[in-house]
Amino acid sequence: MKVQLKILAIGFILNPILNYSQEQGSIPSNTYIEIMEDKLSIKIDVDNDIETFSAEQSGVEFEIKPNIDYRTELSVHYRFISFKLGFSPHLFTNFDKENKGKTKVFKFETDFYIKKWIQTLSYSQTKGYYSPDFPVPNDFATDYLILDKLKVYNYKGITRYRFNPNYSIKAITTQTEIQRKSAGTFMPSLTYSYNQLKNGATNQQLNTFNFILSAGYLHTFVINKKLYASIGAAPGAGVDFNKIIVKIDGDKITDNDSNYTFNFDGHLGLGYNSNQWFGGGFFRLLTTTRKETTIVNYDTFRTHFQVFIGYRFGAPKFLKKQADWVEEKMPF
Repeated sequence: MKVQLKILAIGFILNPILNYSQEQGSIPSNTYIEIMEDKLSIKIDVDNDIETFSAEQSGVEFEIKPNIDYRTELSVHYRFISFKLGFSPHLFTNFDKENKGKTKVFKFETDFYIKKWIQTLSYSQTKGYYSPDFPVPNDFATDYLILDKLKVYNYKGITRYRFNPNYSIKAITTQTEIQRKSAGTFMPSLTYSYNQLKNGATNQQLNTFNFILSAGYLHTFVINKKLYASIGAAPGAGVDFNKIIVKIDGDKITDNDSNYTFNFDGHLGLGYNSNQWFGGGFFRLLTTTRKETTIVNYDTFRTHFQVFIGYRFGAPKFLKKQADWVEEKMPF
């Protein structure tokens, strides 16, 4: 049985009219950015950015989703590097495991900041899905179709370049810097990812290589000493290379195709800073549109939120010493 899988991709539509008048390099960056060089920050954030899918069988289309409503990330940031660990706590939500099955989520992400370059690398995996609208027989053991052997793996990298030295991307991502004067920047990026969907119950596997080139603009408005607002938009275009593998009686049947993609990614957020505590929230709209093909059919639109809180404190001496050594050896 061959099932077509629609990946409901992530993207954003936002069209603000954004302008900034600072002449780059005309004002020392320390008047725009407070660098928390000797501060180590720890942050926890919660978001509902949960990937879902659509499948088609015998002409009937049905949704496939994990049995989680939100996920949590714990992150540590210091100077030019950061680490994030994501998981899905089953707290404050009624998870009906008997009818919907069990979902496990794991994510690891690291960021490197080298001058104006930002490099992100991440890995995530999700195991266990269910369908809320698949027509199950009356004598079926559960109310929903449980896909406990469906696994999704994702390997992803993003390379970005910040044009304006007066704009701090760390001020809205790692909070190891604070934007002291309003500024914006053009920030192009290249996103590359490998996605693998494996269904152990039907011996099917879908592999997707994805490349997206985006032209983004970000702007931070400093409201006062402790409050700021952030806005951004990044339209882009890319290509998917897809391969589906089906095992039948020991034989492998494969099919390949490619998609051209059009993407929009953006955000609107509000944040708070003190010397130690910081926090805030972001609202995002994301969309990715792909040409319809015989293997993967995409046309998705999604919104989600993120809230976070964190604390800064003095970095231990051994960490400062190691960071100084690395920065001295960097050829940048």
